[in-house]
Amino acid sequence: MLFNQESLKVFQRVSGSDLQVCQPKGLTCCSRKMEERYLLIAKQNMESSLQATSAQLKVLIIQNAALFQEAFDMVLRLGRNSTLTLIREEFPGLGAGASGAVTQLFLDMSLYILGSDANVNDMVSTFFSRLFPLTYRRLLGNGAVTGISEDCLRGAWRGASAFGSFPKMMMTRLSRSLLATRVFLQALNLGIEVVNTTQHLRAGRDCGRSLLKLWYCPHCQGLLEARPCRPLCVSTMGACLGGAAEVQPHWKAYVEELGTLATAMKGEQDIEAVVLRLHVIIRQALKQAVATKSKVSAQVSGICAHAPARVSRAVALSKEHVAASPVPHNRPPVNFDPDETLFGRRREFISGLRGFSQFYSGLGEALCSKEPAALNSSLCWNGQEMTDKFPGPGLKRVHPHGSESRQKPPEPVISQIIDKLKHINQLLRMVTLPEKRWKARPGGGAARRDPAGQGQADEDEEGLESGDCDDEDECTGVSGLGPPRRNRAPRRNRLRIFSGQ
Repeated sequence: MLFNQESLKVFQRVSGSDLQVCQPKGLTCCSRKMEERYLLIAKQNMESSLQATSAQLKVLIIQNAALFQEAFDMVLRLGRNSTLTLIREEFPGLGAGASGAVTQLFLDMSLYILGSDANVNDMVSTFFSRLFPLTYRRLLGNGAVTGISEDCLRGAWRGASAFGSFPKMMMTRLSRSLLATRVFLQALNLGIEVVNTTQHLRAGRDCGRSLLKLWYCPHCQGLLEARPCRPLCVSTMGACLGGAAEVQPHWKAYVEELGTLATAMKGEQDIEAVVLRLHVIIRQALKQAVATKSKVSAQVSGICAHAPARVSRAVALSKEHVAASPVPHNRPPVNFDPDETLFGRRREFISGLRGFSQFYSGLGEALCSKEPAALNSSLCWNGQEMTDKFPGPGLKRVHPHGSESRQKPPEPVISQIIDKLKHINQLLRMVTLPEKRWKARPGGGAARRDPAGQGQADEDEEGLESGDCDDEDECTGVSGLGPPRRNRAPRRNRLRIFSGQ
């Protein structure tokens, strides 16, 4: 503990009868005014030392929270750009309407990971509801069809199974990866709040008096080089921390659960692996609609035949704008280095955080470790007098608040962060629960089987079963739980935001 040596001088010993804490057995060097100033200095030293002790942990979490937020934003931007490029190059007939649907989808995803109340399944449904009228009129060659309202078309893709199993697949993967990302960011932000709360604890009246007795009362006896006995220091710090030691079990669980989530964020729970290949699923969905256009058109006609007519004014497109424009997939392969991905950076962060897993159990010890070494290593200040630093078993210890020191309940602010840690730990456990087969469950219910069964994957299967997924379609790595294969990743989606750091 750094002693802030003010100009506190006396030129003669006094009785000290007016002292409140450093009451002497005889004459003393301190006046009441000096005692008050020592009390203020003791509180300031405690608070500044607490901030210094917590600084490294605080910087670790703050820097990584900002880094991961920026990284997730960039992943979403890259995913959006890849999807917009897909629409522009391979399905130019869809036009600006499809681009608007893509932009809104990625905006909703961005807001979701920041904590919005949006539902991921609803986001995906809305996206395909906006996409299908354009698909129906422009890709399926129904631009000249009249009598079908836009409102009916927006919902008809479900009944017609226009996009096969791909919307459900998209819901499943986005639900898992976005939820994991959202909870991960929430946990980091709570970690900052927890450290901030304990870092800025203020020394109260009883704590200040104990600190005064610990550090400065020996000055009043002329013992300027006296250092407090270790047990007294640790006990005093524990009392001054307002029950912060009770945060320890919840903090340790927080570090463990966050580490478990960070490890689990791969495959379908990794936003990088999912979002950077989202355009592949969207391509397959559109190709599914084109491949089954006759059946889809017939089913839409049946569904929307008796719908209220709010007829679209869409103009029939020429043949060259009707079909999808295939583009050769000649993007050069690139090797994925795990250390350059978000997974590698998460692993590095958790490794550093685990070094602080016992932070709150050792906080009092850490504060006392800042005490300068005593010049005479065999003696220390026990709160009343200088005594043997290593007392025998029969020597009575002096408690910081007297012989009847009792365990006090945590301060309200400490109780609040304990409750918040309990809550986030529950969320972390929920997100990392093992799931053999995650399926999209709109409204929280079981996934429904497509009544027509056209292009719909069996619900007990993990893979793509649309029949249209070949090498050209880049489906390899999309259906499995693992990360994309090394030789399939498009260079434009390579995440290099950590280069040079």
